[in-house]
Amino acid sequence: MNPFNQHRWLSSVLLILCALTRIANANEPPVVALVFTPDGESVVAASQSGVHVLSWPDLIRQRTIKASALNLHCLAFSPDGRQLAVGGGDPSENGILEVFTWPTGTRVARFTEHNDAIRSVAWLDDRKLITASIDREIKLWALDEKASVLTLKGHSRSVNTICLLDNGKTLVSSGADQSLRVWNVASGALIRSLTQHTKTVHALAVRPAESGLPMVASCAEDRTIRFWQPTIGRMLRYVRLESEPLNIAWTNDGARIIAACVDGQVRVVDPVDVKVTQVLPAIDGWVYAITVNPDDQTVALGGSKGQIVVLEIPEEKELRTNR
Repeated sequence: MNPFNQHRWLSSVLLILCALTRIANANEPPVVALVFTPDGESVVAASQSGVHVLSWPDLIRQRTIKASALNLHCLAFSPDGRQLAVGGGDPSENGILEVFTWPTGTRVARFTEHNDAIRSVAWLDDRKLITASIDREIKLWALDEKASVLTLKGHSRSVNTICLLDNGKTLVSSGADQSLRVWNVASGALIRSLTQHTKTVHALAVRPAESGLPMVASCAEDRTIRFWQPTIGRMLRYVRLESEPLNIAWTNDGARIIAACVDGQVRVVDPVDVKVTQVLPAIDGWVYAITVNPDDQTVALGGSKGQIVVLEIPEEKELRTNR
């Protein structure tokens, strides 16, 4: 494509994206976590102003669920979609995990055993959860127990993110000590540590629609996205971005990964060729949170100024047609 046609194509893409973009809640506290509701008709956002439920895709605030933590960091729906876990806490004091019924928003459990804020939460099944905290610990909780039933220790600094593999048999964790650690969930034993990142790891994402060995992507302050097969301790490949990625998510088909970056742009990465295929302007400020609509190519993004943005990710075949 010659430079003139390339410029014209980029301009047309930007116009389309602007037409499909909606912004809500500007000039509020940073939106640090987003998740679609089980029916896909709403999106739930977490910030210091609370847990807000917004209609999709027009982003009209419908209601607020009152959480007790001063700072919120993470959200997750149970596998059956009937419960919402909210993690956060009071810095250097405690971590707070709360579980609410969905859609009523009635609190059914509250745990405060962590010594610092909870940064990540994942459901093991409909009655058990796992949390990761700045206090360097990972805890397993059962809703019918008053205290944690298992604690995993091994990280030397904050644990920022966790994900589950092998139907909940294996846990992967990462954080400020730059490592990924692979755990046996049943025993709590550390299987291995992966140390190729050179700065704080911000997020992990498990590739969907994957056959064979599970693949996990990680993004870090070192500006890389790395692709792993944690169950065999193998790093497959990596790509270095022009801007630091703060969060990542896979497209529904597992063909691409989407990175939310500090320059306010979203980068789409091919995990096989490990190259950036699209750079899409998103918000003014840092992009902290990202969640993919389960039904189409749209994503919701949360920003440092309280923005929530709807962005459509063009199909690769559409881009090839215009080249």
